[in-house]
Parts: sequence; structure tokens; C-alpha cells
Amino acid sequence: MSATCTIDEQLLIKQIKDGHQPSFRLLFDSYYRILHAYALKFVDPDRANDVVQDLFSNIWERRSDLVIKTSLHNYLFTGIRNNCLQLLEKQKVRTRYHQDKENQLALDELNYFHSETSQSLLEVELQNKIEEAISKLPEQCQKVFRLSRIKQVRNAEIAEQLQISPKTVEKHLSKALKIMREELKDYLPFLLLLLK
Repeated sequence: MSATCTIDEQLLIKQIKDGHQPSFRLLFDSYYRILHAYALKFVDPDRANDVVQDLFSNIWERRSDLVIKTSLHNYLFTGIRNNCLQLLEKQKVRTRYHQDKENQLALDELNYFHSETSQSLLEVELQNKIEEAISKLPEQCQKVFRLSRIKQVRNAEIAEQLQISPKTVEKHLSKALKIMREELKDYLPFLLLLLK
């Protein structure tokens, strides 16, 4: 169909508006291939097919309200271009949404790994280092430290239990803490991290 044949176009548009299916079929057959080729400049073949089909479906469904101010040729090509651009915009939004979701999932995974696995591994390692440091304490000092810091026994009870004076308990604790600080100095940042 020639775009310069405005009289035929006007007649064709009028017949389509009146619901004349052979005229619509003529329009479809005349423009489908060229519109599909034009849509391929924007989208892949499957989507190009959908875009052209949608344009023609839309024309038929809204035929009674059809208003074409330019040539039929321009109307159809503008419709294809606009539909392709809308489709591309939707795809961009979907892609951005999926990318955001993937990024969020990756962050959640990292946070979970860091908070659950890493922290528990860190706690295990730190617990091992603390136990190793305690084992380096002199025997009586070790007993006092374990009772005070691990079992949360008060100094007076420790003195009574070990049959030593409360002053001796304090000396053992002071010595133990000094040794522990020295032994665990490299782990201080991890201790602070776990105490957050």
C-alpha cells in the first residue's frame, strides 16, 4: 500500500472504523512485514512479532475511536516505535528490579554469613585462644581465674573454697589478668567485635 495514496488510506480507515474485516486484513497484510522489520531495529524477533500483533489488535479493538492525523504509514510506524520504546523501558525497569533483588540477596547472604558463620568461627577461635592462655597460667592462678571469671564465683567464696586469703585471691586474679592481656593482645579487636 502506498503512503501517498491518501484517498485510499482515508477510505481504508473509514472502512476499518465501520468494522469491515477485509479492509483490516488488507491493512494487516500490507504493513505487517515492513512493521516487523522496523520493530527488529529495537527488539528481538519474538518481541517484534508481539509488538506488531499488539499494534494491530489495538487498532481493531479501538477502531471506532481511531483518529489518524498524519498518514497511515506514519501512524503505524510511530505506533511501533512507541510500543518498542515502552517495552524496552519496562524491560529496563524489570532488569533494574531483578538486579536490585540480586544485590539485596547477595548482601543478605554476606550479612548472614558474616553474622552467623564468621562470627561463630571467630568465637570458636577466640575461645580456643582464651583457653590456651588460661592453660599457661600457674596452677593456683588458673584455678582462681576459672572460678572468678568463668564460673562467676565471688572472691570470698574462692578464698574459702581454696583455703587461701581473699588478698591472695586478688593477687592471683591481678596476675592472671596481666598474663591474659599479654597473651590475647592480638585478639583485642576481635573481642571488641564480639562485644558489640
